[in-house]
Amino acid sequence: MTRSLTELSALLFDSDESNAGCRLLQNAQRSWVIHAPPMPHEPTNAREHAQHLEQLRQDLHEIQASAQAGLFVALSLSFEAYRAFSASAHLPLIDKPRADVALSTTPWLQAVAFKSSESMTRSEALIWLRAHSENVSWHLDTAHAHTTPEQFTQNINEIRERIADGQTYQVNLTHAYSTQLRAFSPNHPDHALYACFAHCVQDANIAYGGVCLFPETSVLSFSPELFFELDEHTLRTRPMKGTAPIGQTEEQTAQRAQALANDPKNRAENLMIVDLMRNDVARLPQTTTVTVPDLFSVHAHGQVLQMTSTVQAQLTAQPSLWQVFDALFPCGSITGAPKHETLKIIQSIEPYARGAYCGALGLIAQGASPDTYRARFNVAIRTLETSATPTKDALGIHHWHIQGSVGAGITYDSVASEEWDECVLKSQFFARHTNEFELIETMYVDRNNVPQAMLKLHHQRMKHSASVLGFAWDDETFVRAIRSACVSVGSDQAYRLRLSLRRDGVFQTQITPLEPLPEVLDFAIYPERTHSQNPILAHKTTMRQLYNRALAQAKFQGLFDCIFLNEKGEVTEGARSCIFVQLNAQWYTPPLSCGVLPSVQRAYALNDASFSAQERVLTLDDLRQAQAIRLGNALYGLHPARWVVP
Repeated sequence: MTRSLTELSALLFDSDESNAGCRLLQNAQRSWVIHAPPMPHEPTNAREHAQHLEQLRQDLHEIQASAQAGLFVALSLSFEAYRAFSASAHLPLIDKPRADVALSTTPWLQAVAFKSSESMTRSEALIWLRAHSENVSWHLDTAHAHTTPEQFTQNINEIRERIADGQTYQVNLTHAYSTQLRAFSPNHPDHALYACFAHCVQDANIAYGGVCLFPETSVLSFSPELFFELDEHTLRTRPMKGTAPIGQTEEQTAQRAQALANDPKNRAENLMIVDLMRNDVARLPQTTTVTVPDLFSVHAHGQVLQMTSTVQAQLTAQPSLWQVFDALFPCGSITGAPKHETLKIIQSIEPYARGAYCGALGLIAQGASPDTYRARFNVAIRTLETSATPTKDALGIHHWHIQGSVGAGITYDSVASEEWDECVLKSQFFARHTNEFELIETMYVDRNNVPQAMLKLHHQRMKHSASVLGFAWDDETFVRAIRSACVSVGSDQAYRLRLSLRRDGVFQTQITPLEPLPEVLDFAIYPERTHSQNPILAHKTTMRQLYNRALAQAKFQGLFDCIFLNEKGEVTEGARSCIFVQLNAQWYTPPLSCGVLPSVQRAYALNDASFSAQERVLTLDDLRQAQAIRLGNALYGLHPARWVVP
């Protein structure tokens, strides 16, 4: 399935300044999609193949014209689109699958022309993303690498043989990762992508990239590398080659940056690509001079130091968008040198299509002078890609299949283990956001044990969640973990036991003394709302960012808790407590259908015949008219509470 025009949008980061250079594109007017042509084995296919390439040329001309007419065009070229340009058209076309078959294939070209463009700072962009991902619960599964270290070493050995034979000087070798984004998005599934991007971008040190909802795929790019920027008479490209980890201190980082800048191997790699880019830029017929104003500069990008140089050309006239891509694409920093002979080697060695990774993502807009345009594109490294529509399971959770890749520049002197370590370093950005959530229970402990009635309820809830969410479970291991934790508990004090369960069935425990409570538990209403249909709310997990924010706000205000309302304005629960309200001498608590955790204290109270509580939808008016209110959890039981109204 593809997205409609009304569903398309793009948020692009197009500056390496710390808090500038974001552009939100909305109100789509037109889109373009070009797929790879059929394999040219038969004469009819060969003709269709040629027609396909001509169509891409025409589309780029139309895209340029749309920009010159005042529209704002977000465009993504997949790496495999290099086959569309004249310098590579003679290369044999090899049909390669994606590493994640759920993604099928990536179009060669996807572009959307938007009527509306809003300039933002990065801070404003994050605010927009968070506002459009409200109430989204999401997480990334652990990433799966589709290449083993042994396969990677074998590929490097083959490349070294090609270098020894004189076929190439350097090959950029990549391998793919894939994962799943699992999310609940109450408003629209795409909002999960906004939430994921907003979280990841905060430590990505992104310079050029963004989150783009194209017709057939979504692209989340956190690239630090500029491919090219073009204004009226100047074209600038900034190849990036040479990598090292940042230090633990500023002094250590400075030392490593200096060492990287002076490293002969990395300087040689960088210079090789600089020369390649100079040659590519010189292929533009409008080029008069090509200069290198900046060579071997080292900058930090997230957890990585990278060496960058700048190649700049002065132009007699502005080239067409087709001419620019025909001369430059793909960027030499992600192919190797010489480019087109190296592309043959990449085709023969890499088992999977790269897709959006190592392609280009950017913006074309109207220029300062009539009949001109401006453009800025990244090299799509640190880039994730997913299909346009997710699958949806019985719980209402959307599943997005996501693919990314990492790469390293391989020379004859490359050491396989070192290059693998470099890839691991680069993939840490990807891996850093792929930690699984855990299931948790918090229990009251005294006299070296958990009260049996409560223990039974904790056991039932966690076991049920493990079954529903696919966690390994063993009853004996559950009991053993609790007993082991309780050994250190004294008999003269009450304690809080936090039990967490990983997906692989491993339990972890933490025990702390239980803090005393005030006589009355004050609470406020939290302004952010939950959603009654969010299936994650039925399970106690570490995906509690909203609840953690609410609890932090409560503590800041000197309160015990903050109470949530759902999207309907119904009372649900607190960040750390369930709520009971007395109306006409009868106690009530919100039903689970409002989006409430089946808390242990809630279940215990509902089963207490002496308390005689019932379920009922509650509103703010009910809180105002309540004869009494109680808050509680399994640690403290139920206690009198008071609504602190601002």
